[in-house]
Amino acid sequence: MNFVNQTSEELLLRYAAGQLRPAPALVVASHLAMSPSSRRLVAGYESVGGALLDAEPMAALSAGLFERTVAMLDAPPRPEILPPVRGHEALDMGVPIPAPLARRAIGPWKWLGPGMRFARVDIPEDPDHNLILLRVPAGRAMPEHSHSGEETTLVLKGAFHDELGRYGAGDLISEDEDTDHTPIVDADGECICLAAIEGPMRIKGLLGRMVQPFLGI
Repeated sequence: MNFVNQTSEELLLRYAAGQLRPAPALVVASHLAMSPSSRRLVAGYESVGGALLDAEPMAALSAGLFERTVAMLDAPPRPEILPPVRGHEALDMGVPIPAPLARRAIGPWKWLGPGMRFARVDIPEDPDHNLILLRVPAGRAMPEHSHSGEETTLVLKGAFHDELGRYGAGDLISEDEDTDHTPIVDADGECICLAAIEGPMRIKGLLGRMVQPFLGI
């Protein structure tokens, strides 16, 4: 579906401007791997940003900058270190994992609630966010909850709906502390999402509040 609404357009603009933290940026990068239309949109934003920079007046250079730059060019190059692409067959998701996500270590599925599981995605450079995969069976409702910060979600498989709309594979959704919702998975199949969650979720149900300290999300 590759859903792009006003909220996700704002996310794409912030991504193009380099204004997202690493966890939500990875969610957006995974969305771009699934969405040619969003890739074109981000390329347009980046072109506009480049044109604006070109229009800025030249700033005065500090003394010795040219010599320091030449010295850096003469220095031996540092090897480029890229994280290896890890196999995640044990996750058994039934859909391809977008390349930005596949280059991350992903833990095993853990219990989240009746029929629901989650898996942590390793992103040590962003300790303020939980980056997780959520797996919810067909027809199941997540506990009603709100957020203590921003949550950026990408649907990888299936679909769900809440009080604000319906979202399918490839859709990018953003919520913040003003959102209070109960996501419900469509009846025709499970839903798997990638979510960057800033701060703890505010779960409304008694059971959710009791187990949340043990889950750490």
